[in-house]
Amino acid sequence: MVGTAKPDVTAKPDVRERILDAAGRLFYARGVRAVGMQEIIDEAGTGKSGLYGHFATKDDLVEAYLERWSTALAASADRALREAGGDPGDRIVAAVTHVGQRVLREGGRGCPLRNYLVEFPGSGDGAGAGSGPSALARRRLRESRAEVDRAARELAGPVGGPVLAEQVRLVVDGLFARAARRSPGDDAPPVDAVLAAVEMVRTMVAHHRDRS
Repeated sequence: MVGTAKPDVTAKPDVRERILDAAGRLFYARGVRAVGMQEIIDEAGTGKSGLYGHFATKDDLVEAYLERWSTALAASADRALREAGGDPGDRIVAAVTHVGQRVLREGGRGCPLRNYLVEFPGSGDGAGAGSGPSALARRRLRESRAEVDRAARELAGPVGGPVLAEQVRLVVDGLFARAARRSPGDDAPPVDAVLAAVEMVRTMVAHHRDRS
């Protein structure tokens, strides 16, 4: 009797995934501008035809890298918010705690979306077109802020909600900026900054609870 073949759990990822893995490591550690396509080819262990068969341009590769990262982040953020329950204040604190956990990851260098827009602040991907890495980064950042905006309005009302949401964004931006400033070889996580950020947001939430 012929048994059912078991999947090879040791199989290497396909070429596209290997390229994205390699590009992700290099882009995140050093920035997009500093990394050339040949370096990615060498890191991924694939030839030029392998890379350019999947990504015709560097922008195509960067966009795929940002899309992959933001999709994974959105999924983990959604889990954190579901676990926080229905209270809007708890959801806001959970969102910032989730960001803090990302910042504390070993080797964390901040948010790739924000980092890309800092590297290429004037890039509009074709006069503000709706495609390309910059457009993707801006769209994904807007989407990531939507849940906090809703929770802030629910907690603080139509007048206080936008103010609270902006305060939370400033805290989150500060956390990611703190992580992005870490120098090469400095893998010490900014624990104090994360604890301070979460405590600041707890205080903001408590303030609006008291006023409601």
